[in-house]
Amino acid sequence: MDILFINANILTMDNNKYIENGYVAIKDGKISYIGEVKPEGEAKEIIDAKNHLIMPGLHNIHTHLPMSAMRGYADEYDLDSWLNKMVFPVEAKHDEKTVYLSTLLGIADSIAHGTVSVKEMYFKLDEIGKAVFESGIKANISNGAISFDRAGYTFDSLNSTNETKSFFKNWHNCDNGRIKLDMSIHAEYTSFDRVWLDHAQFAKENNLLMHVHVSETLKEHVECKERNGGLTPVQVLDKHHIFDTRTTAAHCVFIEKEDMNILRARDAVIAHNPISNLKLGSGIAPLCDMLDCGVRVGIGTDGVCSNNSHDMFEEIKTAVLLQKGMTHNPAILSSCKGVELATVNGAYAQGREHESGMIKVGMDADIIMINLARPNLYPVHDIYSTIVYSMRGLDVTMNMVRGKMLYYKGEFKTIDIEKLMYEIKSYVMPKLFGK
Repeated sequence: MDILFINANILTMDNNKYIENGYVAIKDGKISYIGEVKPEGEAKEIIDAKNHLIMPGLHNIHTHLPMSAMRGYADEYDLDSWLNKMVFPVEAKHDEKTVYLSTLLGIADSIAHGTVSVKEMYFKLDEIGKAVFESGIKANISNGAISFDRAGYTFDSLNSTNETKSFFKNWHNCDNGRIKLDMSIHAEYTSFDRVWLDHAQFAKENNLLMHVHVSETLKEHVECKERNGGLTPVQVLDKHHIFDTRTTAAHCVFIEKEDMNILRARDAVIAHNPISNLKLGSGIAPLCDMLDCGVRVGIGTDGVCSNNSHDMFEEIKTAVLLQKGMTHNPAILSSCKGVELATVNGAYAQGREHESGMIKVGMDADIIMINLARPNLYPVHDIYSTIVYSMRGLDVTMNMVRGKMLYYKGEFKTIDIEKLMYEIKSYVMPKLFGK
């Protein structure tokens, strides 16, 4: 054994098994033992997890990590104004260094709040890959294609295509699949049919997953139907094979029942981003209707510029409470289901269901540890209730991916946080904001 956790409270998310005062062993980056009895053999390192919870790390399935430098920059705007007046002008100033540093900042924020894997959509992919590689986190990374030039369009004319092909060559399946390339189009309203067909074909030929924004606002949803003879974004994209490969459909605030049926049939996963949707005034996605229809749903934070946090515990709590408040039914969504969205379902969205999302023998040791002795978490009557309604990202004391410590007792193990924050202040802020 490389590491043995003792005296641990263990939430496995494997058939909802929960063990008190148990043991978790790790060997060669994998979970090699879980149980109530100490395993035989010697461990190179023993970690006493008394009064702590060990659980699967969280999977954030819709992020824009380089937006971390824009935290608090563009508040109180609707999506259209936020994008066109505030975000796009700043993003046009990004260079390779600003993207790399801002990505590292977003990863540090994520790691400290219990996230072990992200599904990322942005540009300058090679720099994002570099930051992910150095940090030790897992990531599925894509560049959402945008094109309005029907006359001049070819697949290879897009900068996003060039980045995608470069990333495919340099980073896809790097470190035994810790880093993966996804295919992506930004959204139905920022591209057109030939773009969708080409990207769907590239994804199919290279066995890549897909990532796309869908029906984030009512305006987007209604205008799509007006352009396409009553067809919704889901229906239009489905006709053009976007969902032929496993797809993460981000937001889906205004999807209809037929859309849900399509997404279920195509084995897609919806990335529910409740806080971003609330902050931009976009609306509240019908999470319980999606689940009742049999659609898989995971949780995302979206970018920090439209959320201000990568705290997935905050996101889980908001998602669950919104559904109770909307339906006036406190029993409509269980806390257990809330945890499942951010662990098991999140891993599935990334094609990582056989390696992550549960604490199970043979799976990667992608786990986090939380101090249950803190006043806000004590006493524990029900572990799921504690996680969803009481826990915060700041309660995380350890984050581990494939058995490697990324964060422990307030210390980042793979990121020089003081140097990073200095570089954000001295280079990124002047470059993007002139200050």
